[in-house]
Amino acid sequence: MQILYGEPAVYGIISQLKQVRRGINEYLDGYLPDDNVKFRNYKIIFNKGIEKHTKQPVHFSWNNLEKDFGSFKIKINEGSIQRTDVLTITGPNGLGKTTFLKMIAGMIKPDKGTIEKKIKIAYKPQDLTSDAGTVIEWLNKFSKNNESGWFKQNILEKLNLKKILNNYISELSGGELQKVYIAITLSQNADVYAFDEPSAFIDVEDRLTVAEVIKDFMLVNEKCAIVVDHDVQFLDYVGDAMLVFKGIPGVEGHVIGPLSKKEGMNEVLKMLDITYRMDKESGRPRINQLGSQLDIEQKKKNKYYYA
Repeated sequence: MQILYGEPAVYGIISQLKQVRRGINEYLDGYLPDDNVKFRNYKIIFNKGIEKHTKQPVHFSWNNLEKDFGSFKIKINEGSIQRTDVLTITGPNGLGKTTFLKMIAGMIKPDKGTIEKKIKIAYKPQDLTSDAGTVIEWLNKFSKNNESGWFKQNILEKLNLKKILNNYISELSGGELQKVYIAITLSQNADVYAFDEPSAFIDVEDRLTVAEVIKDFMLVNEKCAIVVDHDVQFLDYVGDAMLVFKGIPGVEGHVIGPLSKKEGMNEVLKMLDITYRMDKESGRPRINQLGSQLDIEQKKKNKYYYA
């Protein structure tokens, strides 16, 4: 593998070819010993996602939602989400994850079931479109609270958007555009903040930052979020509870959950037939080699998620 480093939107440098584990650890350290180059002044540390044990009031709930489109149908178990929580959703494509978000948002009316509380939702779509204008013009056009000091410090600065405020939207990279959409979504006045694949196009470092920004926003503002994503590490970092979608893609989708994060992550890893351990040096999650002693032991104990 090779490491790409430099100054975002300014220049990039490609390192020498490295063994995978060494390359990953050097990237996390921010230092290339062979070249004596320090490209980041801090290490990336992975902290195991913390399970919440405090009970909060229920923010909203739903009752056994069903929708039949003819060629595709979806069933969602009854469930609820607590205030300040982040509910993560994962599963293969074509099982109705986005449809569920749109039912919660009132964009699609279910054939059966109800949403217990009329909620206002701020929704970041999966497909991102760029248009005319600069980043600051977009923020002024679509954002509601982007002038507050808290928003500038905890959203714009942490997402590293201050440097590109005068850049044109049409010229942004995929990751930059994704973060602009996330910032605009968090600027809205809403009860629930829904994000469809917010980790797409974003590198590992920024994914952890995005997760922290979303979690901190919900805690400070006593709101809740729903996050649909396929990145297991990102879901582990950001989530408090989980829905796991199963079924036949494009034909039928149903849900397991809501589950605790530990239960949900174990279910997802079981679907993927992989087990996780934590790297002793960096704390990053690592996949056990298929058929290894540790992999076999964890599967026997049904502990796919961190032994």
